[in-house]
Amino acid sequence: MSTEETPLTGGRITAGVVRVGDTVRRPVTRDRTHVHNLLLHLEERGFDAVPRFLGVDDQQREVLSFIPGYVPDDLGHFDDAQLAAAVRLLRRFHDATSDFPLVRDMGAEVMCHNDWGPPNAVFRDHLPCGMIDFDTLAPGLRLWDLGYFAFVWLDLGNDDYTGDEQIRRLEVVAQAYGLASCTVCRIAIHALARQTTLATAGRVQGKADMAEWAAAAADWTVLNVLEQLSPTGYSLPTG
Repeated sequence: MSTEETPLTGGRITAGVVRVGDTVRRPVTRDRTHVHNLLLHLEERGFDAVPRFLGVDDQQREVLSFIPGYVPDDLGHFDDAQLAAAVRLLRRFHDATSDFPLVRDMGAEVMCHNDWGPPNAVFRDHLPCGMIDFDTLAPGLRLWDLGYFAFVWLDLGNDDYTGDEQIRRLEVVAQAYGLASCTVCRIAIHALARQTTLATAGRVQGKADMAEWAAAAADWTVLNVLEQLSPTGYSLPTG
């Protein structure tokens, strides 16, 4: 097997990540035991859309299997087939993590990727087929992950789309995820929660551009999506 190291590009690559043959070597900057344990758990469950954890090399880098394909650099337009494939992948991930010990111990529903956006998706034949980068992995609610999914995959807040079109796309997402409790309204409300959370985090961390973008996206979501959906049973808070 080749030992030549090739820096990986595309997506939002962590500094120092390289490809060596059919493996990826990734610097370990903090304890990632729960990530490694989850990857092993997913392998046992037959979930093949994530890298396999293969150990740690002599430079103390984690060794992961390489998933071939294309990783987008940022957000963009994704058609219905791509959105459906991406959210079905998330549903499979959630289902496969529902019995992970940390989920049970924390009283959660599933493990949340928490950053399942296009820059962490591997595409083949124009469809997302792989999930990478589990730095933000944590136990949580399905809808918390679905809210972030809707925010970044649909690019909620982008004026290139009308509110009606984004509601239609949210329906594509809800139907493809296929769980009755994960309705369009609930996904949209959690998308707003993720937008406002990111805006707050940006302000606290001194990332003004990120905070401004997320806050503007939240305003757009309220005015163009939630105000149209609220008559169906979800009233927006007042005061």
